[in-house]
Amino acid sequence: MAPRRGGGSYSSSSGGSSSVWATETEFSLDIYSSKSLFIAGFAFDILFALALIGFLTWSCLIRGHNGQMKGVVVTLVAWLCAQITSIVYQIFFLAEATITQYYNIDLMLQVFFSDLAIVMVVFVFYNLIHRLLNRLTDSGKPYAAIAIVHWIILGILAVISLAAWAMFVVVRVRYVQGPYGDLTEFSLDVNKVDGARTILFFVVSLEIFAWILFAAIKAGSHRFTSRVPVYALLGGSICWFALTLTNAVVYIRYYIEIVYVAPDYLQTALAILQFLFGVGTLVGILLCCQKWRHVDDSMGKPQAVTVQYPYGSGPYQQYPGYEQQFQPYPGQPQPQYPQQYQQPVPVQPYQQQPSPLQK
Repeated sequence: MAPRRGGGSYSSSSGGSSSVWATETEFSLDIYSSKSLFIAGFAFDILFALALIGFLTWSCLIRGHNGQMKGVVVTLVAWLCAQITSIVYQIFFLAEATITQYYNIDLMLQVFFSDLAIVMVVFVFYNLIHRLLNRLTDSGKPYAAIAIVHWIILGILAVISLAAWAMFVVVRVRYVQGPYGDLTEFSLDVNKVDGARTILFFVVSLEIFAWILFAAIKAGSHRFTSRVPVYALLGGSICWFALTLTNAVVYIRYYIEIVYVAPDYLQTALAILQFLFGVGTLVGILLCCQKWRHVDDSMGKPQAVTVQYPYGSGPYQQYPGYEQQFQPYPGQPQPQYPQQYQQPVPVQPYQQQPSPLQK
């Protein structure tokens, strides 16, 4: 999630191969002013990778998630791949390795998986927000327009991220194959596009936080039997907002317009903040998904009404009078009824009455 790496942080020497990609490159920690800061950042990257493995295991153990865990698993896998490629690149410096220019493929994959993870985090937040908003209404129709707008925003973010990654690939390829020409100017354009993408993600994270806060306020007196999922997602959105704000500030100050030189501790600080805010974001999302079964999914739907019979449950009771009339036992005197009720009423034969016109 940190700004792009790999620009000008190594020394190279040409090999004897005719292919420019076979040119050997020597990595060394001597280009860093503080080796301890580099090692500290590397340690936090490893810790975050281990945390992602733990989160991935946690996500596989969650049951009753109604399908929202599919996006979470993709997010965790993409973020873990980004961390692994970043760790591999840093190992080249720690080992002072000499390798060919194919290491640039590692940088390309790192940026690709990092951008994919960011887009998938927004997708997961949007999906959970829509589920929360649908609890606030009987049919969900009042929030259908919001879902459409969110998917349009997500599509725009995906297109911009793909464009920024494609430009980064062009920079790395041109750096290897040469000639450099206007590569510096093109790299500045890449930084501007990537900076605009980072700022846009920051704005979207603020919108995500606002919607979850709205749902948390409504959850206090509406259709939620448990508010733990809402509050967990709110905490995760706060951490995500802090992470995107950090990246936006770094890009605005050091990368969009190269006016200030990035301090030596910047990459280490970004690694620490990514670990803290990244862990907070994922804990909030996974805890929300795990506790989602406590949200009463039957609220807002017709309920089967159970009415208690005032005379108690069980078999129907017979009144004594009817029992004596229809189920006499031996020796019981038969009830006596008045004579007019015992004799059958004679049926008179039908006689057609003469019509008044026949008289």
